[in-house]
Amino acid sequence: MTVQRVRKWYGEFSGCHVSVTDEQRSGRSSTLADLVPAIEETVHANHRVLLKELEEQFNPLHGTIWDIVHEHLGYRKVCSRWVPRQLTEDRKKNRMVASPTHLRFNDHGEDFLEQIITGDET
Repeated sequence: MTVQRVRKWYGEFSGCHVSVTDEQRSGRSSTLADLVPAIEETVHANHRVLLKELEEQFNPLHGTIWDIVHEHLGYRKVCSRWVPRQLTEDRKKNRMVASPTHLRFNDHGEDFLEQIITGDET
């Protein structure tokens, strides 16, 4: 903390000021509460929307769209689609139901799984 800041706070608390909360100020109000639901609706309607398109549509400060999509809504980009970062129980169940179909497990049975080779870079 700078010396000037310490002197300011010392002067504030030497008098009758005892509250440490911020007082009302004039200036630009926070529109984050308004933007989050609108952006969530837009991303939910079109999972392939670009951050640049969202910035053009909502016109916030630079980086605000990224914070909203990644931090507040919890989305990440996978194969050029916005998907939720955490899977819900329903999504996990849907993936379990779909996985045998994708693996063609039903056509080949247990022998098919034994044919899969896995390994690492070494």
